[in-house]
Amino acid sequence: MSKIRENLPGPADGQPLPAEPLTRVYEVFLQPTRNEPHVQVGSVNAADDQMALDFARETFGRRQACAHIWVVRRDHLVGTVYGEDFMERACDRGYREARGYQEVRRKWEQFRRKGDVDEYQKDDLKEAF
Repeated sequence: MSKIRENLPGPADGQPLPAEPLTRVYEVFLQPTRNEPHVQVGSVNAADDQMALDFARETFGRRQACAHIWVVRRDHLVGTVYGEDFMERACDRGYREARGYQEVRRKWEQFRRKGDVDEYQKDDLKEAF
């Protein structure tokens, strides 16, 4: 029994506290090299934090390059609920991504088809000379 649970008062009717689970699930995050982000690589079952770290080191640290390991109890992870807390961008920034250039090219080709470029160049040259 953990030290925290030993110091908790028992139920009023004198019955013992329910037993703690023998092991807990820990999620393992691994950092391949010093300047890279941590990546979730799997999970381990362990009785406490140090054991989880040892299991993670043995299970995941030996198989691949590893500079740093995090272990987090799965029941301590917090996240959004699908569909409820969806975060939407205020504006389209697809042009910053590689697939966004296809959209820019499509718009540019529409612009060129209209002949607007030729008209623009004629007007621009008149003003320049």
